[in-house]
Amino acid sequence: MTNKTKFTITAIVLIVILLSGITFGTRIIFTKKMVPPKDPKGVFITGIRGGQRAGLIKEMENLSREHVHADKGNALLKENRIDEAIEAYKIALTEIKSSGGRGVVIASLVGAYEKKRDYAHALEYAIIDRDKYINDWAKEPVVERVKYLEYALQGEYDLAVEHAQKALELDVKLFGRKKPREDYIERLNDLKAAKDYILGFKKQ
Repeated sequence: MTNKTKFTITAIVLIVILLSGITFGTRIIFTKKMVPPKDPKGVFITGIRGGQRAGLIKEMENLSREHVHADKGNALLKENRIDEAIEAYKIALTEIKSSGGRGVVIASLVGAYEKKRDYAHALEYAIIDRDKYINDWAKEPVVERVKYLEYALQGEYDLAVEHAQKALELDVKLFGRKKPREDYIERLNDLKAAKDYILGFKKQ
């Protein structure tokens, strides 16, 4: 056996030993668009020790339980049961501890109140969303949302529509979307449909 062959065999053995010694772990990340599993114990987790695994499963169970009312609110809002959706979101706020999760629910409350044409409460939660839960780089569309809600409450219909349009355009530009998000389009259309209602604030 030549020295070159011995070297090759030795190198292969070392690589196999190295690879067999690597432990792969699973890292689970929840974002605004991900829903915690309904049965966290059914999730297969590798590369985590027993104590860590138990802690992670408990955390996932907490997340699943916390988001029950938020999910319920979303379902109710789709059925146009706005008051019930708002109540579910408020319960969710008392249960959800993570900043990201609370931010999602706050934004949902803004949408629900806006759909109800309760612009005062929508503005209240939009300001909280802008000031506490949105990163600076992503604030522009929310800033415009706050503005158009303020104008709506003042009875300034044209200005409200103008800034709702700006919010839509900024969201497209900021995230490089090919077309506006459906919720932005829906809010703009709802605002236009509420023209007489908004103009009524000017007479008060």
